[in-house]
Amino acid sequence: MHIHFKGTRGSIPTAPNASEVSEKVVSALLGARGKDLRSESQIREFVTKVLPFHQGSTFGGNTPCVRVDTGSNDWLIFDGGSGLRVLGNEIMANGLSNQTFHLFMSHFHYDHIQGIPFFTPAYIPGNKIIVHGGHDEMETFLREQMRTPYFPIDFSTFQAEISFVKHAPGDTLEVCDSTITVYKQNHPGDSYGYRVDQGEKSVVYSTDSEHPNIAHGKEYDYLDFIKGTNLLIFDAPYTHSESISTREHWGHSSNVMGVELAARGEVDTLAIFHHDPGASDQDLTDFHAHTKKFLDRSRLAVREAKPGIPGAPSPRSHPFEVIMSYDGLVLTI
Repeated sequence: MHIHFKGTRGSIPTAPNASEVSEKVVSALLGARGKDLRSESQIREFVTKVLPFHQGSTFGGNTPCVRVDTGSNDWLIFDGGSGLRVLGNEIMANGLSNQTFHLFMSHFHYDHIQGIPFFTPAYIPGNKIIVHGGHDEMETFLREQMRTPYFPIDFSTFQAEISFVKHAPGDTLEVCDSTITVYKQNHPGDSYGYRVDQGEKSVVYSTDSEHPNIAHGKEYDYLDFIKGTNLLIFDAPYTHSESISTREHWGHSSNVMGVELAARGEVDTLAIFHHDPGASDQDLTDFHAHTKKFLDRSRLAVREAKPGIPGAPSPRSHPFEVIMSYDGLVLTI
């Protein structure tokens, strides 16, 4: 499976301002001093391999949208944030028509639906869009955001065939040559996570979910949902202290909780997702470093807990890797 991240920011789309872009250029030029950069290929290699990510690139600012390519002729998409517009433009640029899109919605807060009116394939006759979710009135929600005075184009302007399928927690369905499992999450108004299994590979899309005290217990069913997955896309815009204080009950989680759950669930790769809209590229780079440091310390603590004692916990090995998702990232599992 190939996982394409089209939007990774939470709450509201963001864009770098002029001074932030200028600062990146200055940092890049300072970093290039003394380097022998004569050709375009040398310059490109310097930017991609030498410069820190936050100086040579950006995490992006589109709101949630992830495509999972399972090799099927149909499209498997999670959430319709502003990143969906980018995906739609790519599809149109490739001249594709008569396509079927399975759009799985975590929930209907605005940052997860605002790309749908700008999804160009929805205006093309012959295309089919099947909207999946766990909420009642899904069609009503999407129609309402395109009514006057909120939007100038009515939902009825879509020319694609659009249908809606409601699922219950625990449901499994066969879509795009894969098995998808539905999980109800803790978020204001509820949200739904999805696990995609294909053969021995799997990915879990789990955004907009808060993990309360019960998450520390042995019987937390979320662990069964993510157990052994190759990739966990995990909502973590907050630090641990934020998640249990000023932003408690906001429906989101922390990097520390992500590492803990990924470790207990034996997840291979943890992808931090739904970044805080107020976080700069430098902030997100620092957040990533803090997350990796916590994982390293957690591994060491387990290793040193009861050395040599029969039955003692084995050294923590999961997750093998923690990454920060960004707009344009493609992962293969």
